[in-house]
Amino acid sequence: MGRDEQQALTLLHDNREIHKNCIENHDGKLLKEMGDGILAQFNSALDAVQCAIEIQQHALGRVEGKLRIGIHLGDVIIEHNDVFGDGVNIASRLQAIADPGGIYISESVQKAIRSRKDIAVQYLCKVALKNVDYPLKTYALKGNGFPVTTVTKIEELSYKSSRRSKFLQLPYIILMASVIIIITIAGWWWLSTLKPNEIRIAVLPVENMTMVENGDFIVKGMHTAIIDEVNKVSSIMVTSKTSSAKYKDGNKTIPEIARELNVEMLVESELTQIGDSVQLRFRLIQAFPEEQIWSISYSKPTADILSIFGNVAMEISRVTNIDLSPEDILRFTQTREVNPQAYQAYLTGMGYLYELSRNGIDKALQYFNLSLAKDPDYAPAHLGVSFVWAARRQQGFVSMSEAMPKIENSLSTAISLDSTLVEVHYQLAINNTWILWKWEEAGKEFIRTLEIDPNHAEARAYYSHYLNIMHRYDESDEQIVKALELQPFSALIQSLYGMHLNHTRQYDKAIKLLRATLKEDPDNVTALSTLWTIYHNSEMYEEALETAKLWYSAKNENVIVDILINEYVEGNYDLAMKAVAEAYILKMDTTYVTPWQITTLYTRANMQNEALNWLEIAYKEHDANMPYINTDPIFDKIKDKPRFQSIINKMGLPQ
Repeated sequence: MGRDEQQALTLLHDNREIHKNCIENHDGKLLKEMGDGILAQFNSALDAVQCAIEIQQHALGRVEGKLRIGIHLGDVIIEHNDVFGDGVNIASRLQAIADPGGIYISESVQKAIRSRKDIAVQYLCKVALKNVDYPLKTYALKGNGFPVTTVTKIEELSYKSSRRSKFLQLPYIILMASVIIIITIAGWWWLSTLKPNEIRIAVLPVENMTMVENGDFIVKGMHTAIIDEVNKVSSIMVTSKTSSAKYKDGNKTIPEIARELNVEMLVESELTQIGDSVQLRFRLIQAFPEEQIWSISYSKPTADILSIFGNVAMEISRVTNIDLSPEDILRFTQTREVNPQAYQAYLTGMGYLYELSRNGIDKALQYFNLSLAKDPDYAPAHLGVSFVWAARRQQGFVSMSEAMPKIENSLSTAISLDSTLVEVHYQLAINNTWILWKWEEAGKEFIRTLEIDPNHAEARAYYSHYLNIMHRYDESDEQIVKALELQPFSALIQSLYGMHLNHTRQYDKAIKLLRATLKEDPDNVTALSTLWTIYHNSEMYEEALETAKLWYSAKNENVIVDILINEYVEGNYDLAMKAVAEAYILKMDTTYVTPWQITTLYTRANMQNEALNWLEIAYKEHDANMPYINTDPIFDKIKDKPRFQSIINKMGLPQ
């Protein structure tokens, strides 16, 4: 981070001396040095593991770099003063894929140390390693300040062998071995001249210390605003609001949160006053070892609140030795005054909108309108109104004909007032995909969104879905994996990943993923709906029926749950789906129901003509789910029908 390569070499030399001493202290033998990696031999697996732990403990206190360590117990060949064999190959491959700051071990090592209660390990998965002709059960040591391997990485290691090659192209891969135990150690130096974009920060929820009305909703909106501002620094990767929001109650320590989110530093903040003036306090805390490295308080007119957020981004860059470009400095220092009352109402509206309930969405619209009453030219509030109507449409609360004019009018006004807002381009991408069906324009807006904010996880996830709709599945896979890396704990991103796995017919992986998601968030309607679809597509009808009941229960539609129970008495899944479809048709007399929902129910009931009838109605109503018809396997049985193909052609979708 602003250091030159000579400093990196000095750091490497100093660490190498520490490593040599640790190896000797545990009766090991240093076999070879290569680049920033070393190879060592030990007489027992326990000696190797204890040495590795000691080395990592020494490295823990250094903010300049982290190490990766791999250990394997296996046979080797010594020839011409060099060492070869599976033992060395496996150890070096484990080192290459290990988490920075972590220790990966093979099953042979795990078995040798499993009686030791003081050494905790986590099973990861079976990994296909290069030049190893069998999948290797791989474990990571846990506790002692070691990083927690993310779900995203485990998924990547377990089934995306094509992606593993990136771990094996490092210049310090070591192809050597020892007689019994191999431990390879490679430095991963966080220096901006060598590897940018490696600073990972989490912004924790803003603590509300005020007594103002709707204060808790104000700080929810403020939390996102701070994240968005810090995220503008290209060399800082900030975890999403969704991932960090769950730590609002402060039940976990800073190191625990950092391990779970896979970050190095955390930002804490407190709002103590807001009105015509605002008072905020910020702290930047290093997680390993835990230490406050920066703290500042602001007391300014609320009109200048955006300058506070910009200053926070600049200060974090300064204390982490990140060099800002002249463009960055100009962006953070330029005058961006807001109407205090308009801004406060806008933040409150965003806080309500995040609930995504009918009441929360209604409340959000009230506050966005209040914001516009205070400042009719406030672009974010106009954008907020478009979010409200898009959410109402997506949740099935209103028809497309009612929502579309509201969305387009609010969005066009926001664009005319401020076309630089990243959320403007994101909303354009969403609208062009799921509302207007303008495929080329949608792709351009997704790309523009990610140019402005490469860390916009939701944009990447929905871009992945757009690419699925366009049948560009390899590109889609890259985007959804990146989204998961950015937001590994987001139930929404995990659910969208589950949909992607459904579109690409990876049902077993999707089921495993969504079950884990629902274990943490049992009433998540997106995950439940996706899992129901995947069970149906997998012809696991009993599981599909049970998941459908959970979905309707989560939506408080107990009448539908009763229908499912009564109609499935004799195990007739088709009959149960038909009965629910008919119940929704009757319900349309008093409540808006999306034709897409009835379409998919008839599809599940294997009633093809009825499904096609309602699919044509969904097309005429411009149902927001229609873009998925050419990629969702639920339509496999009718996709060759002329009526289905006619809709595909009229929508301009790829066959």
